[in-house]
Formats: sequence, C-alpha cells, structure tokens
Amino acid sequence: MNATPQHLVSFKACAFAASSNFFNGPVADRLSEYDHAICHAFAYKVKTHTTDKDFEKVPYAFPMDPPLPKIDRIRSRITFLSGIKPEIYDCCPNSCCCYTGSLRDLRECPYCNQPRYRADGKSRKKFSYIPLIPRLVAFAGNQSMATKMQYRDRDHKHMPGTKTDVFDGRNYQSLRRQGIELRGQRLDRKYFADGRDVALGLSTDGFAPFKRRKNTAWPLIIFNYNLPPEIRFHLENILALGVIPGPKKPVDIDSFLWPLIQELYRLAAGVRAFDILSSKLFALRAFLILAFGDIPAISMIMRMKGHNGISPCRMCEIVGLRVPNSRATTHYVPLDRSQHPHVQADATQLYEASNLPLRTHDKLLAQAAQVQSAMTNVNADDLSKKFGIKGIPDLSYVPTLSFPSSFPYDFMHLIWENLVKNLVLLWTGEFKGLDDGTESYTLPKAIWEAIGTATATAGSTIPSAYGSRVPNIQTHRSQLSAEMWSFWTLYLGPVLLRRRFQHQKYYAHFIRLVRLLNICLQFEITDDEIEEVRLGFIRWVEDYEE
Repeated sequence: MNATPQHLVSFKACAFAASSNFFNGPVADRLSEYDHAICHAFAYKVKTHTTDKDFEKVPYAFPMDPPLPKIDRIRSRITFLSGIKPEIYDCCPNSCCCYTGSLRDLRECPYCNQPRYRADGKSRKKFSYIPLIPRLVAFAGNQSMATKMQYRDRDHKHMPGTKTDVFDGRNYQSLRRQGIELRGQRLDRKYFADGRDVALGLSTDGFAPFKRRKNTAWPLIIFNYNLPPEIRFHLENILALGVIPGPKKPVDIDSFLWPLIQELYRLAAGVRAFDILSSKLFALRAFLILAFGDIPAISMIMRMKGHNGISPCRMCEIVGLRVPNSRATTHYVPLDRSQHPHVQADATQLYEASNLPLRTHDKLLAQAAQVQSAMTNVNADDLSKKFGIKGIPDLSYVPTLSFPSSFPYDFMHLIWENLVKNLVLLWTGEFKGLDDGTESYTLPKAIWEAIGTATATAGSTIPSAYGSRVPNIQTHRSQLSAEMWSFWTLYLGPVLLRRRFQHQKYYAHFIRLVRLLNICLQFEITDDEIEEVRLGFIRWVEDYEE
C-alpha cells in the first residue's frame, strides 16, 4: 500500500493499542477472545510493516473461526477499543499552516493564498493529530508501563556534581523548586512534586518520504522521559503526535503545535486518571521540559532566522559575516573578524569564546515582542535580521520551557552530520572552494584513496556488534550514516590519519576533538568533565582559527 504521511498518522492511532502492550493487565481480561485475535493480528501487521494486500492473505495461512474481518474493520475495532481518536484539522495544501487557533476561520492560506476548500466545500488537505492525554492516562492504568514509568521518581538518584540523565540538568532541577504556573498564577504545588508527574520532550525533523526527495513531511513526536534511558527512545515508546504532510516545509509550525499546547495546559492543571499500582484515582500531570531537532527544525519552533541569518545562533548574539568577494548569501561566524573588510571600526573585532554574548529567556522574548509589534513590515524585517528572531513562538507560553536553554543542540546533527563531514571536506580540499592558503592541511588524493580503501577493508575484521560497516570514505562518502561517521571518527580515523598530515599539529588537533567527543558520549559525566569539555572546545576552535 502506498500510504501518504497523513494516512500513516491515522494508522498510528489504531496501531498504538495493538503494538504497545496497551491491552495488558485488567483491560485485557475484559476483552473477548475474538478481540484478542484482532489485536494480535494488527500488532503483527504494524510491527512487520505488512501491506494491506499481503495482510488480506493471512486468514488463508492461519484460518480461524470466525475469520478475521477486513483490514478497515480491524482498524475501526482497534480504534474503538483503544479509545484514541485522531483530531482532524484543515491545513494549507502546501502545509504552510494549520487552521487552528486564530487561523481557524480563515478561508485561504495567509502565506500562499491557496484556498482552504475545494469547489464542493470540502477541505483540500487535512492534518491528523493524535491526542497525547488518552495515551498518558492509558499508561497510568497499565501495570507494565506504570511500573517502568517509576524510573524518574524511584530509580534515578540525583547526585550533585554528576550528570547521568536529563533529570540532573539545571532546567529540571530549577523547575522542581518552582510552583506550577497556571494561567499566569503560581500554585503552591511544585513541578514534579508527585512521583507520577511525567517529563516530556518534543522533537521534529523534515524527511523526504519518496525517492525523488522533492517533497518533505515533518513528524511531530514526544519522548517520555519517565521511562528508563535504555528504552525511552525505542520505537514502541515514541509517541507520535502527527505528521505535517508537506509537500513543503511549514511556514507557521505554531499552528500545527496548537493542539499540543492546549493539551499541555490541561496536563499542567491535572487530568483524571487511574493509577493501577495504587488502585486509586489521581490528577495526572505532565510537563514539556525539552525540545530538540536539527537547526532548521528548531529555528522553526523557536521562530528564529536560523544558521543562515545575520544573527544565526540561538544560544548567543554573535553576528555572522558574508564571505569576502563572494556572492554567497550565507554567513559564517569567526571569533576574530578584525581583518574582515566589511567589519566597521565600531563593531566587535574579536569575540571571546569564553565570554560570548549569550541570549537570555527574557531578552530573547523581549526582542521577539519588538519584532512582532513593529509598526511597519520594513521595520519588522530590519529588527528580525538584527535579532535573528521572527516573532513570539507559541511554545514561549509553555512555562516549563526556558529559551534558549530548553532547546539544546542535537548531537547527531551538530557533530556527525556537520562538524566531522566538514572537517573531511576541508582535508580533501572540497570545502566551499577553499584551498590551503598559507597552511598545508589538505591531504593528497592518493592518501585519501588509501584511507578510503583501508576504511572499507577494516569492516571485514570488525564485529558487527560495533555497528554498521563503514564503506569507502573516499568513493562512497554520501552513503555514510551518522552512526558510520561516529564509528569512523572515534575508532578508525585516529589510526588511519596518523602520520598522514605534513604537520603533526593537524593530527593532534583532530585527536583532541576525539577526546572531547568521547567525554560527551559517556553515560555519566562529572562537572569537572563538563568544564573540561567547555574549555577544550574553546581552545579547539581558537586553534582552528589560528
């Protein structure tokens, strides 16, 4: 079956109950044998990605009396049994926005002017949102899941000076000392005071579902941090909220997040739920504490210009510069810009890496308010370019999020999909047309061919438990996944690059990076090691610019 991302979301609502132990415990005891068979059959279909056409043949291979119903009736039955019903919203045909909140009564897209309805009065495109609250309530009533979700309160122990999980972070620890904010008022009850309160994380990223890669879709997913770290990111434990169907990147992602924000308000106040472990009713609360993704995704939900802007960083106010004597519209952010021809005498000539102009929550939102309240579009554009901010993000109304610290950089995209790739491009003389200049860090083609061959050959003697086999890094570089870049950087690169550079300092510079990355990837990291990483990267960047 060739399903669109929008259809897949509807299937997720049906599949949740069948494939995530939803019907374990007392609920399972109330199901008939026939309903059990339906749940198991649909769980098989979901977990094995069986197409509808192939699934129709299952009753012939495994006959039963009475026979399984058709797939549409199975989905309908699963939806009924789970009690989870997707919320359907109209959206722009180009996915510019979703008609929610202040946009709900519009008849055409405010960004591309495409009409909302067809001639017959039906919506041209829809966005399916899977409610979060019914699933969290179901978890509390499920013996297995409720037990696992005791991790945050019972199993994790905060040890000052050591970080082992998100619960050791500054934001979470600060929230635990604050009263819950509800409709602008502080309650006596503190965040996460109840061991059953749930900590959540939000993530999104664009992907191309079809081979031609011209159309993109944007899944919205929630992570349940109350689960132990070793299982919380497993596919069966990820909570899909919906998929922004595309074909283009959303212009107003806040309108797609509107249903989630409404649920977060309800969860802050508390929703009625049954605790299977104590056999009592209680007020279930859940709080969003983190949001992460690659830079384009986070720029959207923070309503920032992003990495190509004049003020490109979401963490600090460093100013980007255009490449001299180039028509490129992108910017780069050197610490030392004293020799740049376009830097004025009264501008910052040198940024101290240890003392960057960091953004704060209050200042960032004040700047966002300035942009949004500008008298003219020209004034708004000027302020937006200056601050790197497009307006006030709706997530700023979620009091458990602190801008920008609640939006950390995604390690995979930052390091394995960006930094390391660019280093290799630099060493091969393929990075944005730059040459060695007065240095000599580029390796000859013959050496890279040897490194590529050795990389591919090494896979024959490395156990598969270490990860995916890394292909020839010279001839098949585009095939390397983030996992492969990680393995090559941490284990193969230090061996294969040894004595390859004309000057030892370039190899030493790379090894220092490997040392810092290994610390970052530890399951436990001390405050002293965090300081070592902070100072280490400061020195690493300064040495790179030298």
